[in-house]
Amino acid sequence: MRGGTTSGVIYPLAVCALAEHYTFRNVGGASAGAIGAATTAAAEYGRYRQPAAPVTGEAVHPGFAGMAGLIKWLISGEGTERWRLPALFQPNGNLHKAYRLATALMQSPKTTGRRRFTSVFTAMLFAVKPLGTLALLVLFALWLVGPYSLRWLIPPSTWNGSLWAVALPLLAVALLAAWWAYKVTAARFGKITLFFLIPLILGLTGIPLYDVDAVGWFVAGAIQVLVWLVLTFAVAGAFAVIYTVASWPLLARYKSHRFGLVPGSAKYKPSFLDRVCGIPSARVSPLVSWLADRIDDLAGIDHTRALTFGDLWRGPDKPRESDPAYCPPPGERVINLALMTTDLSASRPHELPFPADERWQFCAECLRDLIPDRVITQMSTSTVDGVTCPEHENVSLHWLPQPCDVPVILAARMSLPLPGLICPIVLYRDRRPHWFSDGGITSNFPIHFFDSLLPRWPTFGLNLESVEREIEDGEIYLPDQDSSKPREPYTEMGGTALAFVGRILNTFMDWRDTMQSALPGFRGRIATIPQGPGEGGTNLFMSPEIIERLALRGLAAGNTLRLRFTSQHSDEADGYTRTDRYRWIRLRLALRELREISFQADARAVLYKDRTAHYPIPAAMADWFAGPTVPPVVEPHAADIVCSYDHFIEMANTCLIKEFDGTAPVNPVLRLLPAE
Repeated sequence: MRGGTTSGVIYPLAVCALAEHYTFRNVGGASAGAIGAATTAAAEYGRYRQPAAPVTGEAVHPGFAGMAGLIKWLISGEGTERWRLPALFQPNGNLHKAYRLATALMQSPKTTGRRRFTSVFTAMLFAVKPLGTLALLVLFALWLVGPYSLRWLIPPSTWNGSLWAVALPLLAVALLAAWWAYKVTAARFGKITLFFLIPLILGLTGIPLYDVDAVGWFVAGAIQVLVWLVLTFAVAGAFAVIYTVASWPLLARYKSHRFGLVPGSAKYKPSFLDRVCGIPSARVSPLVSWLADRIDDLAGIDHTRALTFGDLWRGPDKPRESDPAYCPPPGERVINLALMTTDLSASRPHELPFPADERWQFCAECLRDLIPDRVITQMSTSTVDGVTCPEHENVSLHWLPQPCDVPVILAARMSLPLPGLICPIVLYRDRRPHWFSDGGITSNFPIHFFDSLLPRWPTFGLNLESVEREIEDGEIYLPDQDSSKPREPYTEMGGTALAFVGRILNTFMDWRDTMQSALPGFRGRIATIPQGPGEGGTNLFMSPEIIERLALRGLAAGNTLRLRFTSQHSDEADGYTRTDRYRWIRLRLALRELREISFQADARAVLYKDRTAHYPIPAAMADWFAGPTVPPVVEPHAADIVCSYDHFIEMANTCLIKEFDGTAPVNPVLRLLPAE
């Protein structure tokens, strides 16, 4: 499931459609896709369970009825409760003024009924301390009435008797400067630029039509235009200085606010000014607290002990008990959930949960307000002896639980932090902090999680695409499993520097996922769901109607995938389905890679077969061996290695000597990559 902040509303009904035929054994995602993946795994766990508590308020039923219930809850509010989705994003109380501005920029008369200009103006005016607000009001008043007040400082009649040779060039310079300033501003702000003309219009009305001759009027008008320009730029500069001084402490010490505006589990009650700027007053739980409770609801368990990865691996038929030694490989897990996060401190991705041999530590105070207290208490079972938190010297670090005991909500929380908006999670190793942020930074569509050379079943992908047009009801795109060339994605560059930077960011985050998604045997199981203007992404203020449209689009994607891979199609032989076609394509691709390996083995036998296979293993490699053999000794498995090598050479010269006809023209590259 691809990330996309609010785009996660697409996934619940899509999953419900697939659940009508399939049992989910492997589920993965990043960012908002991690929310969809975690709730899907929990719903599979609770598919046949009864509610652990009465289903009231924000609660939902267990299983996939609860997945549909999530959408119903999001769209069923009325009045102030209408904005339940944005109300989940509750800011840090110390940063509510900055968050106020962020929500003000999202306002629109078509959705929230508020004008963006009014909301932004209010947010900007009260973003500073009271003395700063007073200074802003004085500057604004000076700018507004300054040109008009000029009539009392320099009466327009002063310019009577001026020469045309002075008046016309002065007026031309003034008008050219004003036109340039207006054109540059209008390109950025559009119709709002007309607001900046108000002081000029007031100033020009202050020039009387009597007591001033024609030449004097032109000179006075030119002076008014120039004064308006000077005042506008001077006041804009003063505003910039005031806001820089006010925001610098926040920017310089952003780490003290944990690099985000929204902690995730800290409650915040908006004030009157917050509501004027667009922060909704709907009474809902903070995002991560809400998600933690909903995951437990979907799993059919109470909230005293959060759902863990071990619960998923053991399945709903086994008792929910801690077993640190229980860490089966993915193929033996009843429900295997994998999420993506990004370690900004180490500049690398991580698949969650961490491997059993990769130990991490955490500080309970560093996680306070980022995840629910009940989850922190559940994890705080093993203290690191003699090691305290670098940020909280009186607080001991705790060992992060073994993978089977890691709460699912922690992994989801580590995957979803949208940079700049949601605070990342900090864990420790050797008393050094590692900041874990949005999994989408390194892989926004990690469909490679469950792929193998010969997969047992299709890994379905739910992809998202933003387009600048209106989307029809139920519109999705699902490529055919045929011999046609893959559709090449295309996005307009846009005309601004910001658009150019945006394309660069999208490319370096998504290029690998985009190329892999186009491969034969890959593309036919990925449904792309388009999102029009104002839909998904970072659009927090989607109306219930828009959320419902997106959810139904997801339902259409789920139904289309399910019918493709389960129904008998007219172009298939009797008894065969598109799942068989999928496996046939993957087999052909795998055999081609096997042929490449066999040819390499044949061509490089002099280098690898004998001398390397009998290499005397040095003591430096002793840790690679589990048995009692202690290097330096000759390779203990030389006979098996040579036998395997001979089989590769035999295949290269017999069954794989000729390239198969009917193989897809796209030739994937088989590489060894480190685990994420």
